[in-house]
Amino acid sequence: MALIGLRRDKPSGPGGLLVGLGGPLLVSAAVTLAAWLMLQGTGGTTNDIVILFGINALMVVGFQAFVGNTGIVSFGHVAFMALGAYAAGIVSVPISMKAVVLPNLPQFLRQTELPIFWSLIVGGAVAALVALGIGLVIMRLSGAAASIATLGLLVIVNNVLNQAHSITRGPQALFGVPQAATFPWVFGSLIAVVLLSSWLKWSGLGLRARSVRDDPIAAEASGVRRLPARLWPFVLSAFITGIGGALYAEDISAFSPNSFFVAQIVGVLVMSIIGGLNSISGSLVGAALISMLAEVLRRLEAGFTIGPIDVHGAVGISEAVFGVALILMLRWRPAGLLGALELEVDPRPRAGS
Repeated sequence: MALIGLRRDKPSGPGGLLVGLGGPLLVSAAVTLAAWLMLQGTGGTTNDIVILFGINALMVVGFQAFVGNTGIVSFGHVAFMALGAYAAGIVSVPISMKAVVLPNLPQFLRQTELPIFWSLIVGGAVAALVALGIGLVIMRLSGAAASIATLGLLVIVNNVLNQAHSITRGPQALFGVPQAATFPWVFGSLIAVVLLSSWLKWSGLGLRARSVRDDPIAAEASGVRRLPARLWPFVLSAFITGIGGALYAEDISAFSPNSFFVAQIVGVLVMSIIGGLNSISGSLVGAALISMLAEVLRRLEAGFTIGPIDVHGAVGISEAVFGVALILMLRWRPAGLLGALELEVDPRPRAGS
């Protein structure tokens, strides 16, 4: 019989890595099933909400892949979302429309029109390549300096996107991107990146990153180099976040550089902190809880009717509630709901059974 529980450390013995993958995979499958049941139960009227939740969950998993393994809080991960969105959007706009929307693109891009699978790969790859280049500088820093440097990255990327008129349309909206981010694509991508993030966590890359996070001096004395240990989680996290940006682009179909700036990182931070910055399972739980709370608060802000009484909502309730929730969580459970715990599904026979 399979053993289901929570654990903090890496599963040991033969098949330990597969056991480590099983728990987060089960959580992502449960989240996907719950989203599908909600979609079916509402007759498809909540499709936009469900799709946005799936993209947010993917973004949180990408964020956790870096922050959870390195201990560096990134305020600039939305930059990778923006890069993924623009890269995927540019290569997926129909060729016939590019002559109108992006007439000054380089020739090879004007003649390129990719389906959603390849546009997601392009979005993730562009974000990862930028992370690899900039990470060689940022990942040499530690603590607050590294966090502030990631915020600087966001400002730089936003400025470049605003100035690159011939490629991005500058501050004007890029439109014409096909709305191809369907339920199977979004939640299939979510399950795939959960597996990728779980592999990172329990592989040698993740273990070395966490050794540098917990005790950099001891790690370096043991032969673990600080820069590579932080750089590869940064690159993989950017790849996942770029895929999230690509899905977002192919969901809303029109966006501008202002769609990806400081305000967008707040939701990801809240979801990650509530669930647990050091847990992939916790990231998914946090994303689900905050998304449900956000929808309830959105309806309250819109107002509602109880019998003959009309209750008028107040704008800003969501931000206030999220702020209070974040303060309370940091005060009473700073590690988040799951902390560093991961759900484990272990089918291996127990000793003595």
